[in-house]
Amino acid sequence: MNTGAKLVVPCLAFHLLSVAAVAQPYAYVTEKHADSVTVIDTVTNSVVDTVDIGQSPSGVAVSPDGSLAYAVNASSHSNSVSVIDTSTNDVTATVRVGTNPLGVVVSPNGTRVYVTNAGANSVSVIDAATNAVATTIAVGHSPAGLAAAPDGGFIYVANSQTFATPAAGTVSVIDAAQNKVVATIAVGSNPFGVAVAPNGRFVYVTNSNSLDVPGPGTVSVIEVATNKPGLPIAVGGNPLGVAVTPDSRFAYVTNFSSNSVSIVDTMTQSVADTVQVGSGPLGIALTADGRFAYVANRQPFNVTAPGTVSVIDTATHGVVATIPVGENPTSIAIAAPVPSACVGDCDDDGKVSVDELIRGVDMALGTLAVNACAAFDQERDGVVSIAELITAVSNALSGCP
Repeated sequence: MNTGAKLVVPCLAFHLLSVAAVAQPYAYVTEKHADSVTVIDTVTNSVVDTVDIGQSPSGVAVSPDGSLAYAVNASSHSNSVSVIDTSTNDVTATVRVGTNPLGVVVSPNGTRVYVTNAGANSVSVIDAATNAVATTIAVGHSPAGLAAAPDGGFIYVANSQTFATPAAGTVSVIDAAQNKVVATIAVGSNPFGVAVAPNGRFVYVTNSNSLDVPGPGTVSVIEVATNKPGLPIAVGGNPLGVAVTPDSRFAYVTNFSSNSVSIVDTMTQSVADTVQVGSGPLGIALTADGRFAYVANRQPFNVTAPGTVSVIDTATHGVVATIPVGENPTSIAIAAPVPSACVGDCDDDGKVSVDELIRGVDMALGTLAVNACAAFDQERDGVVSIAELITAVSNALSGCP
């Protein structure tokens, strides 16, 4: 890395050493038996905060702009969603929903929050502007995970039927404009997790079988255009979580009883590799650039104990970090911190530092913590080199390759 070069642009020349990156993503992890959310800095892979919320939190999701995290409190004493301001990690609202809420997803435009109510066989639709339930939609039996289409037009809900014994499940397809179910798709036994490929072509559903009986499971792949599943993909024991890479090339599936993650090649719809992680992996999320997968290792369901988060390098398929967290981590979502609105001399010291200059350019281009290809710290080493700065600005101006 050349640390002594000079970058010259019209009307501006400055000497650049490597400087600290300005925006780093954070992971939010629900901890079922700690009644809290742990916040992880994904650059240092260290815990930086813990947020107390309601009882028995399960699902968690973040708004598209990263400013809010929504954590579901599944206990019958809570039946609510905690709204967390990610700039302060304070709970700013608590929204009552249906019985035994489990999963949560935010619409791509950030205006609606969808929550599955396993005990009420329904989905609550929260107006994000008012933090009030706008409507409730009846779905199948014991809904668990759910996901939104990239354009927000449809919401896909896994109806698990029962968690105790194997039973054929379904996926309810909700038309988001009409707030009603427009299709019901038969999938495998006890579906739990759902993810939609960013290209909008396929929906991936984990079929967990009975969580009381460890055993192999499958992933159903639904073609969005037809709402029909293809042949199921055999994965590890009791698959639960699923996430698809930003380029739609791979789906990562957590296998709860196998303590592993299956990496599914979406071109061949087959398992390309398997990665061993911690005990009882459940939730999974990918960084915006797709370079790392974060896995919440819950521990077995009958064990109350501190868990871990495994960090998988998606290029090498190796675990590059294991992060201790609180009791029984369940779900995980990754967001970037809310950027400062300040541009220029933000610290009022009478001059504009390189760090402040980069932030200003980044905000002006509209790329801060949004476009992975235009992010400055491409090497994720905590610093921004001249080459990275040039590449980021070039990509942003060209609309990203």
